Amino acid sequence: MSEREELLERYPNLMALFEDEDLDERRYFVVVDPNVEEEADEAEAIDPTEYNWMVFLPERIREAFGEELFTQIPRELEKVEEFEDFFDAEEDLYGVQCDLEEESIARKVMEVLESLAGVRREETV
Repeated sequence: MSEREELLERYPNLMALFEDEDLDERRYFVVVDPNVEEEADEAEAIDPTEYNWMVFLPERIREAFGEELFTQIPRELEKVEEFEDFFDAEEDLYGVQCDLEEESIARKVMEVLESLAGVRREETV
């Protein structure tokens, strides 16, 4: 199964918000990186000693969700049980403290996006 097929199967509401078939990888929807001190710009916003992961949402998510729904994303991410601590550093950049690895964090974020995308689709119907 290709990554696009997997995305379509797991996240149908989210994928339905985008017509671009080139969006065939998870990284087009969420980017998860380790938070290390060497990356000085991000370290100023998110202290690496408190949050071991950074989560970034690309601009296309804001555009697809609309401003009101986009602002709900951090509130929903704060509720993710596996995230021991969560920090809304900027509108599209978050700090996360947890024991999960990159792919598991990305899946948790994608699940939140999928849930909110369902709300967005209901609004447009």
